[in-house]
Amino acid sequence: MPDKKWRKVHMYKCPCGYGYEPEKGDQEAGWKPGTPFDTLPDALTCPKCQRAKVHFREKNFSVPEN
Repeated sequence: MPDKKWRKVHMYKCPCGYGYEPEKGDQEAGWKPGTPFDTLPDALTCPKCQRAKVHFREKNFSVPEN
């Protein structure tokens, strides 16, 4: 069995489950790929549930590559 390759994920997660990955951005919200979370406006709200930016938590983990 070949070794699996893993991809590191750096994400900011809202309690509702929405996750923002700076590497991918969020085109629907108007955030381009590569946009650091810290540079997003302080008045930002979750595009899914409208919670404030202060409720997001930083998460780092790995997932198998496709």
